[in-house]
Amino acid sequence: MKYTRLIGFGLIALLAPGISPAQEHKKRPKNVTEREPTDLNKRPTIAGSGASFHIGPIAGIGQFTVTLTDGSGKVVTGMFTPTQIEVFEAVLVAAKAFALTDEKVGYGSPIITRLMDQHEWSLFVDVAKVGNTSKFYVSLVTPNGKLTAEAGEITRGGKEQSALLLDILTQVQEARAILKPPR
Repeated sequence: MKYTRLIGFGLIALLAPGISPAQEHKKRPKNVTEREPTDLNKRPTIAGSGASFHIGPIAGIGQFTVTLTDGSGKVVTGMFTPTQIEVFEAVLVAAKAFALTDEKVGYGSPIITRLMDQHEWSLFVDVAKVGNTSKFYVSLVTPNGKLTAEAGEITRGGKEQSALLLDILTQVQEARAILKPPR
């Protein structure tokens, strides 16, 4: 009987530190495989290289990952549903169409107009218009944070238009086409 008590107390003494709520548990480092992004891989641009945007489908769950950088090293990434991406596309199309009109143009100082969906505030575009120039600012709001990045400018009446906003629109349209079922 003495040995049973001694063994019982010995086991309790050995196991008690492992089940104590005050004990800190160190997480074991996870082996990174090729498919799992590391913090370095999530950063799509180098600081100072300009703003950028990336959208891609997430395999197996029918959603998209969207990344926006501002060119100074700030990055925001989030997951979005196909419905949200459809709304993003509509906002981008409206921003492009608005930028090409002479409506709400500032003379001397820009007039800034925000284009966004009434119910989806995750992505919105500000268009600053002065003279014959429209300048874009794209904002992405996710649980990971909010970021606004310059998205280029276009000249109304110009023949060739080039701006990050137009590239973003193309990327969103291409991403949506990937998930659309063939008819």
